[in-house]
Amino acid sequence: MVLTQVEASRCFTVESKIPFFRMLFEHELIPAAGATEVVHRVTLSGLLSLFLGPMLVRQLNVGLPVTLRNLKALAETRSAV
Repeated sequence: MVLTQVEASRCFTVESKIPFFRMLFEHELIPAAGATEVVHRVTLSGLLSLFLGPMLVRQLNVGLPVTLRNLKALAETRSAV
């Protein structure tokens, strides 16, 4: 996995590639009335996404809520410092 875009306090993108398959994880922070909205997108592409996609979607649906809760807790802890 490689960070392909980083803008401090705004967004970061992580990309993973193997032949015929690409996963893109985009994270965006949007200021909203005294809070911050977090947008998280996952894009699967390439020929192998037809086969790997359904399996990965199940895993992502289980794992991403945990990951996002941990990112939220870390961000809130750091903003309080």
